[in-house]
Amino acid sequence: MNHLEKIFRAYDIRGIVNEDLTPEVMARIGISFGTFLGSGKRVFVGRDGRTSSPMLERALLSGLASTGCRATAGGLLPIPTSNFATMYRKFDAGAFITASHNPPEYNGVRFRHSDGTGFTFENEQVKDTFFRSELRKARWDALGDIEQADGPEIIDQYVEFVLDRTRMEGPLKVALDPGNGASVLTAPAIFRKLGAGVEMVNERLDGRFPGRSPHPHEKNLGDLQELVRRSGAAFGAAYDGDGDRAVFVDEKGRVAQVEKVGIIISKWMLEKQKGRIIVNVPCSMIVEDEIERAGGTVLRVRVGDVFISEAIKEHGALFAMEISAHYFVPTFWSFDDPVLTSVKLAEILAARKVPLSKLLDEIPSYPMVEKELRCPDEVKFSVVDRLVEHHRRKGDRLDLTDGLKVIYEDGWGMVRPSNTQPMVRLFAEARTRQRMEQIAAAMELEFKQAMEERSAG
Repeated sequence: MNHLEKIFRAYDIRGIVNEDLTPEVMARIGISFGTFLGSGKRVFVGRDGRTSSPMLERALLSGLASTGCRATAGGLLPIPTSNFATMYRKFDAGAFITASHNPPEYNGVRFRHSDGTGFTFENEQVKDTFFRSELRKARWDALGDIEQADGPEIIDQYVEFVLDRTRMEGPLKVALDPGNGASVLTAPAIFRKLGAGVEMVNERLDGRFPGRSPHPHEKNLGDLQELVRRSGAAFGAAYDGDGDRAVFVDEKGRVAQVEKVGIIISKWMLEKQKGRIIVNVPCSMIVEDEIERAGGTVLRVRVGDVFISEAIKEHGALFAMEISAHYFVPTFWSFDDPVLTSVKLAEILAARKVPLSKLLDEIPSYPMVEKELRCPDEVKFSVVDRLVEHHRRKGDRLDLTDGLKVIYEDGWGMVRPSNTQPMVRLFAEARTRQRMEQIAAAMELEFKQAMEERSAG
């Protein structure tokens, strides 16, 4: 069982199908989750469109039922819609079969609270239960039910809930790229019912993701960029495989910086009500500059949508975002929802009658870089710990909310262990490109030296 340690991540479980993640393992995960929850709990289970998701969904449902939990299969849904069903239909908990933006050979599961938000420290408890020899098993006459929900009905409820709280002034055309993923079930329906024209690429559901990677990135959005320019759309939106991330393209076909989109929406909300905007630690310095000027306050928290959701509930917020293209609209719910964010952006553009490019260009940019530094899972945390001690000895100003962030007068640099992959992510930003490159080069050199020291013992 020890080789399975690696599939348990900070806020989900993820591995390669039929290598790390077999039906037997998923059934045991279901038993562990049911043991953690307790007999009789009602659990909603959704899944993304990966080829392995139906198989793993059935294994998870069986594991839950064996503990006496009452499991409901929601079937193929975007994860925000599954979260919505968990909340709206008043389930005790939820689970979603997905590997998010990972390649198609991966899959996994994410656990949800009754309000649709993800587990944090509770994931450790489920993990501990998984590796215990004694798991809860119900008597033959006390097994839980397995029910099948009406997926299209859930999608209709989600769409109507969003539409009832949305007003769009005038016609608008949008270009959508679901990336052959689950967002195709909700995004086009909402926009069409709002009266928007919809153009699409990669709109066919396919768990092999033939159109592009399930991870939307500037490097693989050429088809969407061309569609936006050709169709005259006000903007384009590209979603990841399970529908919890969005990358936006302006009407000129330029990929928009994540923070700038978030700032545009935050300012719109701050005009109506002053409040707090929550972002994670690696987000650009422009967030404080722009949000505070608009009368809001900024709270930074560690990377991970589950931690953003916790902060939203603890502190209250008008809006929240992550540098990894997760967006939250807490006036609806505390979990991330990129389709809802797309709708809010359309509302703003239709009301202001100005192009997205103009709103983006009004916000300044600072030179910023993000790098992925390969680092084995078993050493990545200790390597970052070495870097923390190094900068402490230098007397630098540090933020240890999430990994190591070194703050200078004219910029900052950061290294943090990835929660999902064997790597350390490096970020650097400064007011000039030369200074940004200097910070990034210095931190990368320090990382390599720490790796060598760690290897040398």
